[in-house]
Amino acid sequence: MNSTFSLSQLADDLESRIRGNRLMDLGVDWQDELVFPAYDGLSLMNIPNTIAILLDAGDEAAPGLDAAIWGGDLIAGTVDRVVLMISDGLGYLWLKHLIETDDTVATAVDFLTDGRGPLPLTSVVPGTTAVALPTLWTGASPAAHGMVGTKLFLRELSMLVDMLSLRPVKGVHHAGVIADWGVSPEGFIPVQTLGERLSGAGVPGYLLLPKGLGGSGLSRIMHRGITSMESYYGDSDIWLRVRDMLSQTANQRCFVNIYLPTVDGLSHLYGADARYIENEVRHQLTGLQDVLADTALHDGRTLFLLVADHGHHDARNWVNLAEDEAAAPIYRAMRGLVGAESRFGYLYLQHALYRQAVDTLRTAFADCFAAIDAPAALAAGLFGPGKAYTETIHRLGDLIVLGRLNWRLIDPVISKSHISVHGGLSDWEMLIPFLWKRL
Repeated sequence: MNSTFSLSQLADDLESRIRGNRLMDLGVDWQDELVFPAYDGLSLMNIPNTIAILLDAGDEAAPGLDAAIWGGDLIAGTVDRVVLMISDGLGYLWLKHLIETDDTVATAVDFLTDGRGPLPLTSVVPGTTAVALPTLWTGASPAAHGMVGTKLFLRELSMLVDMLSLRPVKGVHHAGVIADWGVSPEGFIPVQTLGERLSGAGVPGYLLLPKGLGGSGLSRIMHRGITSMESYYGDSDIWLRVRDMLSQTANQRCFVNIYLPTVDGLSHLYGADARYIENEVRHQLTGLQDVLADTALHDGRTLFLLVADHGHHDARNWVNLAEDEAAAPIYRAMRGLVGAESRFGYLYLQHALYRQAVDTLRTAFADCFAAIDAPAALAAGLFGPGKAYTETIHRLGDLIVLGRLNWRLIDPVISKSHISVHGGLSDWEMLIPFLWKRL
């Protein structure tokens, strides 16, 4: 089935372009294994800018998707409704594997792309939900919007904060407590959201997401300007709710966003290549296929998009910074716990011991971790283009520790219970699928 996709050669060409994009030299022997974000038109950052332009609410100067994505089709001027479905954690390489091994998945992808097949894009850095979704909801780079990790040191509170729940990583606090302390979620990102851009142009935005996520701290950060936010509970109602939303918005000039978190959650629990994930991907794609096959939901001017925020891969090897004897010089240099991700960690260091930490990483751990100077990474564009938010550099800390595939960091607040993780620069994590179809 994969060989019959009409844009298979384009997919290979785009993947080659992405792999040839090298933003900086990391000084490790295995850096050719890495994939850097392609912010110049082949990353998820470019999707919201394209959506805004298609709906006459965009800035032509903002970097949208590369024109090659459409395979020569003319998109501009033909779209009134954009439907974007986000499947959290569905990596491009895993989807390609399932297409090659599962005829049901291959048939569904064929339908959902009108025979074109999936195309590769990249996630952002770090490739994790707390960074990727704000990027998808703003079109701004992580450097510009300042959400640069799941756990960040916020100097306005002088503490390490979990950016999904908006509470300190240590202690017992209710979700969103930092709002009680004067840090408003609505004002946390210093850029306009996609919802605000669209509503300002008179284009309504509709959102469907799992029950409990609406009104959460992260939702309050990202979803400003949305006209209607609705929920679903699970497998029993998700596709009925999708059908309802598409029916209600047909023949409107609008934006519809649908968020599916399950691939990500199952991958953490069971591992990325478990049969449970294969079953979930099959369930998502066939459920979506059944809905979109209903021509009553078509209006001739709808563009349907399916994308992931990041991929996944098992990381069964780790270094415990607090307990590993070889890592003791690094732990002694740290002024606090590790920020961001287990595969892309931010170290906040005593400046006098900075070199000690770097040297230890580059000698004792050269085969499994790369030490990246945080200001140098920001300057090289690793966190994207545009003027960096003033708080971004403080949140990045002093030193970034990037894990090679299969490796991650552990410390007193980083759980090792997850089997599969993400956030690093391996192709399994960074490459994400982009599917599109006219309705």
